This record gives sequence, C-alpha cells and structure tokens, in this order.
Amino acid sequence: MKRLAAFLLFISIIPTSSAQTATLPTLRTKQNKMVMYMEGERGNFNGINELPADFPYDFGTKAEHTPLTLVSEQDSIVLLLRHGGQTNFDIIRQAKGDTVHCHFSSHPFVKMAVFTDAYKKANQGKTIIDVPEVYELINVIFALTDYGKTDAIEKDTEYYTQVMSHFSPYKNHPAVHTMDSLLRKSVDNYHNIKMDSYAYLFDGSKLAKSPVYDRISWGEVNELTPYIPLVEQFANQSNFRSFFQKHQPYYTGLISDFRKNVDVATMKSWLDKQFPTTRYSAIKMIFSPLVGNNQSANRFDDNGFTEAQCHINYPFFSKATASQSKDLIRGRRMIISFTELNHNYLNPEAEKYDNNVAKAYKNMADWITEGSPSMNYNNPLLCFEEYMNYALVTLLFNDLFDAKTFAILHEENNKRMVTNRGFKRFKDFNQELLQLYRNRKPGQTVADLYPVIIAWAAKQ
Repeated sequence: MKRLAAFLLFISIIPTSSAQTATLPTLRTKQNKMVMYMEGERGNFNGINELPADFPYDFGTKAEHTPLTLVSEQDSIVLLLRHGGQTNFDIIRQAKGDTVHCHFSSHPFVKMAVFTDAYKKANQGKTIIDVPEVYELINVIFALTDYGKTDAIEKDTEYYTQVMSHFSPYKNHPAVHTMDSLLRKSVDNYHNIKMDSYAYLFDGSKLAKSPVYDRISWGEVNELTPYIPLVEQFANQSNFRSFFQKHQPYYTGLISDFRKNVDVATMKSWLDKQFPTTRYSAIKMIFSPLVGNNQSANRFDDNGFTEAQCHINYPFFSKATASQSKDLIRGRRMIISFTELNHNYLNPEAEKYDNNVAKAYKNMADWITEGSPSMNYNNPLLCFEEYMNYALVTLLFNDLFDAKTFAILHEENNKRMVTNRGFKRFKDFNQELLQLYRNRKPGQTVADLYPVIIAWAAKQ
C-alpha cells in the first residue's frame, strides 16, 4: 500500500466511559467522501455530508484486532477496531460547518450468503421470481405504520384493501409501534429491514434464519434480527400465515404475469453482452404487491457462485393504459426491474473509473438540482451511476423497439430524469451515450464506452 500521508495518528480503543473527556482524533474534509482501507481492501466512505450528527457503525472483521485507515483530502487516521470495543472520532464537515461524532465497533465477520454445492446445482442459470412469506409479513407491518401512509406502500389495489381489513385490528401491536419508530428515525431502515427479512423463514410458528443468507442489505449485521420476537408475536396473533396461504393464488398470478410480460431473461441477456466481465449464476427478483415506489439491489458471491438480487415494486398498470400499444406497455413495465438489475452490472464497471468520475463530477451542482430527488445522489460516483442507470434504459429500448415506440419511451425517460428527478444534464448525457452506442465499432460494448462518456462529462 502506498504511503497515505506524512503523519498517521494511531488510535487505541477508547472506552465509552472515558471517551467523553478525552480529546478525540479528528478528520477534516470539504468533500462528501473519504477513502478507507481495511483487511487489504480499498473502499469509499461515501455520503459524509448526509451522516447524522452521531454516527455509529459496526464492522464485521475476520481478526479480533483490525486497523481501519481513513483518508480525507487533508488528514488521515488509523483506527484500531476490536471485537466488542468502540472507537470514537470526529469528522469536521467543512462544507456544512459542523462535526459528526463517529462511533465505530467490530464483531466477528459472518458471510452474507453461503452457497453450498446443492444450492448451486438447484439455482444455476435460473431467474427466480418470488413473493417471500416473511418479506410479505414485514411489508404488512410497514403498511400499518404512519410511514405506510406514504407512497412507500401501494394502495390502489384490492389486495391492499384486504390487507388493511384483516390487519388493522393489530395496528397498535408493539411490532407495529417498533417499526414505526425505526422508520421515523431513518428512511434507510425501510430498505434494510425489508431486504434483511428475506434472510428469515417460517419454521412452524417460529421465525428461523435461512440456511443460505445471514443478511441481504448492505450492512454488517441483519437489521431485523433484534426485532424477531416481536415480529413472530405479531404473525401469530394476527394469523398472518393463514392470510398468506389464502392469497397464494394472487401471488402466483402476479409472478406468472411478471415472468411473461416483464421479460427479465431479455434484460439479462442484453446486460451479459454489454458487460462481458460481469456474470451472475442466478438472478432473483423479489417483490411484494404492497411495495410502492421503492427499489433496491445487492449482489452476493460465494463458493464460485454469484447471485444478483433486485427488490422491487410490482409493475402494476392501470386500465386506462390497457388500450395503448403492447410495446409501450411492455417498455414501461420493464423500467422498474431493469433499472435495479442493471446496477449489478454498471456499478462494478463504474468503480473501475472512480478517480476519473470524481474529477468529471467535481462540481455536483452542474449535475443535480437542489431540493429534488437527485440530491440523494450528491456524490460523484453515485451520480454517475444513476446517469448511466437510466441511459442504459435508452440503449436497451433502442435495441428492442421500433422507431415510433422508442421515440415515445426516450422522451419519457428524459422527462423522468430531468423534470421529475432533477438530473440537470441527463438529456445531453443520454443523447451522447446513445450516439456513442449507435456508432460503436464492431465488437465494442457499453463497458468499452465508459472512458469515452466519462471524458465527455469532464468537458462539460
């Protein structure tokens, strides 16, 4: 590893009781990210300016004592993490004029997923579409919270009416109150808890950890685990399993429609061709008919088997649109799934060009709009990845649809990103990448175009 800085400050474990009086080690930064090194790997500590004033994080580490190096553009420190211990330090956010108090700890590392030979044999090459039982249970609980009154929950279905009719008598259950408080505390808990619920299965009236997954979201621990007894109690008292079994025909019908009309196989084939160094042994599309406008994705790698998971909302379409052309309906219904699936391909490729992207997107105000959804991507790499995300929609539709259908979907895509989401330069970016793609040399892929489109962005 290259020398990080002229001076490195080594920190021992600071007991919580004395940390209040000790002078804490401090990092200064004007930027929204830092570089971190741990266990021989380099990564990014993103979203510095979005952190709460107190930021705890618990790492899974292989060794009991593990150095963690953090490097800003001005300072660098080395924290010594120890299983069961806590290390405290501050980050002075010069862009915001405040300080974040960080509390880092560690625990023994547990793999996110364990893919046995039997699992590999059963799932190799498959696209699995599922409405998992515990996953649906968590979404039912979410629907009963105040957060469930937002568009995070899909309400325009007969199924939602049936859910509320059956479960409303239990809206004051401690499980509902607990989830409501977690969702009020941080919207991030929505994705983390929902995704991590996929790591649990019913064993009779009990909830048991899956033999395959420890956790699904991006953290170091399963965020649902502390609340399993409450969730278990809610399921039993509300007769959730009977409700779920009664609605199996409904779930099966949605899965059948999704497989036939959303066509994930075509998406995967196109992405495999355009990103030849990225391969997945299996794809999982996980949804609940209760999920509103929310999507997330993660990828897993173990024992020579790679799996991409997309957690999405079901692409319902209204009767009012049923008279439109089949291709228009098909394209619109593909967007939700494709924009999650493609992250599993475009993100690993983008990470190869992290430094160049940081330079190209150094002036974030040129690319995103204050007060708009685009502000959730106030980081060069995240912003570039989201530009690429929806630009890939354009490229896929260019290959799939006739000129008339493509023109309509293309204009809708530009409006979605610029007007609705606030990505200022998307129309220009989208057009530039489309022209590069249409004029590419024989054998060139989208992955090959990354240096060119990043260079174009740097000139803007």
